[in-house]
Amino acid sequence: MIFEPKRGPLFELSGGAARRGLSEMRSVLFLGWALGAVAVIAGSAGAQDKPATLLAAHRGGSLLWPENSLLAFRNAVALGADFIEFDVHLSRDGEVVVIHDPTLDRTTSGSGPVKDRTVAELKAVRLKDRAGAVTEETVPTLDEVVTVAAQGKRRMLLEIKVDPSRARYPGIEEKALAILDRHGMAGSTVVMAFEASTWRRVRELRPDIPTCALYSARMLGRTSLAEELQTLRSAGVRFIGVEHTAVDAAAVTQARAAGIGLGAWTVNDAGAMKRLIDAGAAILITDQPDVAKILLGR
Repeated sequence: MIFEPKRGPLFELSGGAARRGLSEMRSVLFLGWALGAVAVIAGSAGAQDKPATLLAAHRGGSLLWPENSLLAFRNAVALGADFIEFDVHLSRDGEVVVIHDPTLDRTTSGSGPVKDRTVAELKAVRLKDRAGAVTEETVPTLDEVVTVAAQGKRRMLLEIKVDPSRARYPGIEEKALAILDRHGMAGSTVVMAFEASTWRRVRELRPDIPTCALYSARMLGRTSLAEELQTLRSAGVRFIGVEHTAVDAAAVTQARAAGIGLGAWTVNDAGAMKRLIDAGAAILITDQPDVAKILLGR
């Protein structure tokens, strides 16, 4: 049996039908374990080889399920995504929690900065679906999300965010790495950030852990891909994450020649997905992992 997410309206998160759906989903968490054995090693293939593109469920697949929810991550694992992608902030009591924005307003029933709430207070609010309806899902802790990935034998793209003033959370890198180590998932995680100070800190702390520097098309417009690749290569960064509109076959080839894997984000149009798969992008990051899975021929 293959678990297929509903198209159109999101899952109704209460009632017997939802419980049956979750039961079916759990019964197939083992689907696609073999995919986890595929190595993502930048530059490992020969110059004329095109490594298979791997699939990352962005925020768990936020066009299918409430973003950055345990429901989304479990479903993405069941669907066979190679990676689950998510974002982390720090709570007031110093716990690493999984949510995209530095504030609660857009994605939850709460409001205000994430850093002003304790974990207990964050657990009291509920996540919204993409239509804005409040669900039964709560803000996960990083520990909970890593548990899902570890049990499903999936890898993670973990983006470390900054607070509402765009300042780094003190000690967030150390706290996140400690959780990965506790679950034995450090080697299965790529730690990402837009801020060079963050990925450099991770490199200082743990040079063995793969890191990824993120770039929007606008950021690359102020520099050059060649220049950034040289900087990343010198720093030992293994991946570059680029806004998909700035990615083509030449960019993929350039990154591969530098020994760096290129991930394209966030790709939701089927035509754009096909273009990037044909270009040989190392990782396709999408809110619609079900569509990408079909295009990848799985």
